[in-house]
Amino acid sequence: MRALIDRHASPFHWREAGLCVPAMPILLISGLALNQAVYGAVAAGAAFAVGFGAARDLRGRRWAAMAAAAVGICLATFAGCTFGQWPPALIAVAAVAAACCAALALFNEDVWWVALQVVIALLVASYYPSPAPVALERAVAVLAGGLTQILIIMVLARLFPAAGGRLPPGPPKPRPERRLLIGHTVRAAICVAAALAAARGFGLSNGYWAPMTAMLVLKPGLSDTQTRGLARLVGTLVGCVAASAFALAVGGARPVLLAAMAVTAGAAYALQKAPYATLTCMITATVVLLLTLGRGDVVLNAEHRLIATVLGGVIALVVARIAPHRPLATLIEGDRVGDAA
Repeated sequence: MRALIDRHASPFHWREAGLCVPAMPILLISGLALNQAVYGAVAAGAAFAVGFGAARDLRGRRWAAMAAAAVGICLATFAGCTFGQWPPALIAVAAVAAACCAALALFNEDVWWVALQVVIALLVASYYPSPAPVALERAVAVLAGGLTQILIIMVLARLFPAAGGRLPPGPPKPRPERRLLIGHTVRAAICVAAALAAARGFGLSNGYWAPMTAMLVLKPGLSDTQTRGLARLVGTLVGCVAASAFALAVGGARPVLLAAMAVTAGAAYALQKAPYATLTCMITATVVLLLTLGRGDVVLNAEHRLIATVLGGVIALVVARIAPHRPLATLIEGDRVGDAA
């Protein structure tokens, strides 16, 4: 029992990293071997997101959070690619999805986490607008990545049971007051719609990080939004600069980038209970390296990601200041984001 308590108290959970990392290099190497580097990176990105669900269950069912996330991001990818062809429709759909996700955050953390992955997948896929056949190909790659991650994690958890337990859950959430529920969902919808429209207006190549940041940064309380925004900005800046500098230093050598991506992904999984800036730094570095492996243009990717992050954080802060809300003290709790995107 003492070992279990000490393990849960630690901010670094290396056992969880050992479960979740192997699927990503396997998928990337498979994509490269098949001369499909882009789809390999897409599948690895899906595996990265789904892997965070290994630390959760869903309504008491082990591994159900990962399964729900894998199916959800597959459907969201198809929808995002399709709606990405019609920006006004996309903005409306994204706003509704963000409002639903924000509402779930006030009720159940694990259900909210699944919804968060779905919204993130929708936003990411919207930057690759495609007709139905191409959208389906991307969705299949996402589903393949998610299912591969689940299969590998379940096998490793059976072989190493000590690594297969979920991380300690957050405190139970009291039923939110009606005014908080309505206000928070409306603010989330406004933030995501405004950030998505602004990012597209500026023509940012990784502009989906603006609405994603706005959704992740926005909290019921103004001070929480400010703290969260600063932490995400610092983490994104450090992750972008470090990953970009490393990629440039190694000259785009894929084996070295692949090894570095495995290290940063492992750190992201292991640091799910660490301060938000630290977790964001590791997630950002992983995503930048994934994009570099799949598409190249590491400096442009990092620069646009940082600009989009600042844009989304500013929009969330502005909306929070215009329409502030003071939640009950019992509602001001940290969450375990685990948002890979």
